[in-house]
Amino acid sequence: MDGETRTYLAGTPSGALERQTATIELGALEVLIRITHSGVCGTDAHDRTASCGLGHEGVGVIHRMECISGYRQYCHKSVGQKYGAEDHGTFCDYAIRHQDFVNPIPDGLPSKYAAPLVCAGITVYEALQAAEVKSSDRVGVVGLGGLGHIALLYAKAMGCDVSVFSASEKKWEDALALGANEFHVLNTTGKASEPLDVYSKVNVLLLCGGAITDYGILLPLLARRARVVPVIIQTKDITVPYMPFILPGMKIIFSLGATRENEQNALKFADRHKIRPWIQEYPMTVDGLNSAFAGLDDGSMRYRAVLSKELGNEFSV
Repeated sequence: MDGETRTYLAGTPSGALERQTATIELGALEVLIRITHSGVCGTDAHDRTASCGLGHEGVGVIHRMECISGYRQYCHKSVGQKYGAEDHGTFCDYAIRHQDFVNPIPDGLPSKYAAPLVCAGITVYEALQAAEVKSSDRVGVVGLGGLGHIALLYAKAMGCDVSVFSASEKKWEDALALGANEFHVLNTTGKASEPLDVYSKVNVLLLCGGAITDYGILLPLLARRARVVPVIIQTKDITVPYMPFILPGMKIIFSLGATRENEQNALKFADRHKIRPWIQEYPMTVDGLNSAFAGLDDGSMRYRAVLSKELGNEFSV
């Protein structure tokens, strides 16, 4: 495949999706992966007008690699660190990645379930580790969507009781089916006429839903010395009531992505505890990706979209 054409799906300024091609050579410290599945993340929907290749939750089979002996300093292709390499996403036939950014998928974890875990899964796993969660903790999850439902699965597998807080009462049955111990409707606008009646205060609260700007609405949910971990990206500033957070010893911990160690641990943990995200599968085609985006846009997705070449594709394999 060195120097040969690769095909991928890209966004355009109008938001329409296009099949595009590129020629990229395999570098000394890179691996060539034949993509079989790719999750569709909310950031892919945001980037569909950015004129770039889409997808970052790719799973596949290693097709070729270089410098497998480990003596990379003697490799005839060694040119030092490679900067500015084009990345055409994972909605594609083949993807090239640096060896340090590729993680093995455990044998017992099917690829279609692994795809959402290589972004959403490792993100919530890292957040739980950053909060130093213990099995005796009660974990709260705000927002039962693509990110929040995986946070619930991981926290339950860690032995925690989990309370789900959602703006939609319709999510109640899903929350219980996923293993939640409690479910509450939370008005994140802060305009609720009555205080939220929470049976059990939470020790760790993961913010996995929409933007929350006033952290004062979280206070009724929190036990003393609780840890709040935002795991969403928002552009709006937040307001934190100073003394109500200081006096009970609250902590706000910011967590983004995951360490390489936790990336691998998150996948191993999911394999060991049979964590299976709720997914909807689509063919890896323009129509398939448009359908997945439509489900994300109208809120009907339950709960992660996965493009699968097993259902059809527009690429030569």
